[in-house]
Amino acid sequence: MTLLHSPILATPEKIDLTLGFLPLMDCAPLVIAKEKGFFSDVGLNVQLSREGSWASIRDKVMLGLLDGAQMLAGIPLASTLGLGSPQVPMVTAFSIGLNGNAITLSHALLAEIDELGHDPEDTSANGLKQLIQLRKANGRAKITLAMVYTYSAHSYLLRYWLSAAGIDPDNDINLTVVPPPQMAVTMKKGLIDGYCAGEPWNSVAQEMGIGSPVISGYQIWNNCPDKVFAVLESWHNAHPATHEALICALIQASNWLDQPQNSDEALDILLANAYLGPALSMLPQPVLNQGNRLFFRYAASYPWRSHALWFLEQMQHCNQLQDNTDLHQLACQVYRPDLYRAVASKMQLPHPTIDFKPEGFHDREWVLQGAAGAVTMGSDLFFNGGTFEPRRQPC
Repeated sequence: MTLLHSPILATPEKIDLTLGFLPLMDCAPLVIAKEKGFFSDVGLNVQLSREGSWASIRDKVMLGLLDGAQMLAGIPLASTLGLGSPQVPMVTAFSIGLNGNAITLSHALLAEIDELGHDPEDTSANGLKQLIQLRKANGRAKITLAMVYTYSAHSYLLRYWLSAAGIDPDNDINLTVVPPPQMAVTMKKGLIDGYCAGEPWNSVAQEMGIGSPVISGYQIWNNCPDKVFAVLESWHNAHPATHEALICALIQASNWLDQPQNSDEALDILLANAYLGPALSMLPQPVLNQGNRLFFRYAASYPWRSHALWFLEQMQHCNQLQDNTDLHQLACQVYRPDLYRAVASKMQLPHPTIDFKPEGFHDREWVLQGAAGAVTMGSDLFFNGGTFEPRRQPC
């Protein structure tokens, strides 16, 4: 195992903490930080609270019932804007990895698409588009697809995939929200025809024999961001040393998770009933890095403000934000790579020195010159050849 340098940190203002998580593979950094002692190494006594939905996590953090939590990347942005909840500013200084999502369609829906002569190797939504047109012509009900939260990577990746085939997500289909642990059973009941969710819920649908993944989040956008660890802005201001200790422990845990020799032990830990036990126990061979999931490599834990801008632009494209919203200012307020860099510098860890990077230009590994050494980055292609190049203005 490659150990990172353990820095000397300021004494935490608050030692006893409760952090929230959802039973998904990417809760692993929080679980490993607790079970492998990385939290205790930085002087923190952390309890993990398993929650049932993203809305529950959001609300409990807002109410102070949780000190921080695993969150969808869109939650701190939406909460700071007051979208779907009271306006409560949040910040994130740690990204919980890259990739791990997929779009799964029910076997019944896939059978209808196959009858139209669709190539099963085609990962586009063209076959779905053809079926939508046929159903409309025959007066049949719209197809219903689910995402885990309105302001989520799942929602925007699903919309991006549909739009590339000429499908209007707001008019051609029904979009609904279903908590991740309920996705497979909701599809089994016939209430939804497919969904975009993180692992293990795509594999669970496959094992239940009710659906199959048709495209992964990685295929839609190579090394796409998904979750973050977030706290209230007011909580950070009151507990900056505690927040720094949390970031340090999570970096250590993410590095540990990306060591191949630790995969089996990590899965054993996650299989405990308090974490992912019921879901993982359904799978004959659960895989930690399903869907090209990364926790540390390719600067996977770095909170890129350009990622925040991409999400914000998707919100604006979906008419969830007013056109006059200052997206750059919001990205700078909510995403805090400066806090990550402060910790990484103390850990003598190579890390990016910039806040924004372009997407869609690299089809292989590339090298970013950073502090304390070069940082190897991964491919960042979009499946339709699109690009995203944010303005690199200072915050």
